[in-house]
Amino acid sequence: MTECVNESRLLKQVHSLKKANVFNSIFIIALGSDKLKKHEIISSGVELFRLCLISRRLPRFWLFQVVKYIEIFIRLVLKIRKLGANVVNAHSLAALPIACICKALFGAKVIYDAHELETEQVGGMSLRKKISKWVEKKFIHCGDLMIVVSESIADWYVDEYNIKRPSVVFNVPKKRELQKKNHFREQIGIRNDQVILLYQGGLAAGRGVNSLLVAFKARQDDKVVAVFMGYGPLQQTIQTAAAEQQNIFYHPAVIPQVVLEYTASADLGISLIENTCLSYYYCMPNKLFEYAMAGLPVLVSNMKDMSELVTKHQMGAVVTDFSAAGINRALDDFLMQDLATMKVNAYRVACDNAWEVQEQRMLAAYQAIGLSAATQRLRADDCHH
Repeated sequence: MTECVNESRLLKQVHSLKKANVFNSIFIIALGSDKLKKHEIISSGVELFRLCLISRRLPRFWLFQVVKYIEIFIRLVLKIRKLGANVVNAHSLAALPIACICKALFGAKVIYDAHELETEQVGGMSLRKKISKWVEKKFIHCGDLMIVVSESIADWYVDEYNIKRPSVVFNVPKKRELQKKNHFREQIGIRNDQVILLYQGGLAAGRGVNSLLVAFKARQDDKVVAVFMGYGPLQQTIQTAAAEQQNIFYHPAVIPQVVLEYTASADLGISLIENTCLSYYYCMPNKLFEYAMAGLPVLVSNMKDMSELVTKHQMGAVVTDFSAAGINRALDDFLMQDLATMKVNAYRVACDNAWEVQEQRMLAAYQAIGLSAATQRLRADDCHH
């Protein structure tokens, strides 16, 4: 349910499945835009289709949202039927009912690939949350395979719906040789004697961005500077702070192919995701592994899976006090630690959990439901005979 511009996890999965010959052809269907191509050849046997919805320009009022979903539903089912897909992978909760209808109509297998704990993205029980939970409860049992991004999320699904434990495939980068870069110092004028603390990812509420800005505004010197790299609703707030403060910098988001080069241009990484919902509390964010793959010691908030990984492997420190004084105290204490050892530990953890490892987990999960290169060869032999 996106325009599929920077869907790095999805593209890694697609290329891994194609490389392993699990499927002869893979089609990605996404939302369309006037600025993007309606059809792209991603690689041999992999195509991307974007559907330009007639209803997309309607207001965001809930009634019009229903109209939009009905159009998406009908057009996706018709497109999947035309493509003759025998497996439908739903990468969001909104796509799950569509995949299940395709199973009922065409006999397609259904894979539910949850990129986060979508029904627990907000606290309380709003109408949207109630509907989401009803939809998931209604359709989750029709799936042939479920994939999630953290161990705690897998446990939650077992407890909540009494289903077979989902396969856990972390959202992580591919292995990369440990190589220091210097893009930030060269491009935005950071001195060699300054320590660069990098925040990369979505610049939105709930991720500690505002807390970090307040903390750096309160610091008395510029020995440590904060670089924010990404885009989102708080981008203008960060740019304004960067214009006023000598220890705050903004860098636009870069394409996925060079993200790790820029990550390796920092000295420390930070992920201050806030405990505003269960989805955040159980998260295992991609940027944590990107920091680690670039050899950066990390400062993280006390979210369950994230903090447990960092503490267990001694690859960083955990922040428990989100006040300006608390963040600065944690940062100053962090700088007194054995960062060289943490750097080695971080990189080792990144390599031990790299996409090459997750890829094998994913392929094993597909094989368990009868999808593998061997299955494809048997089908081909059956067709030949």
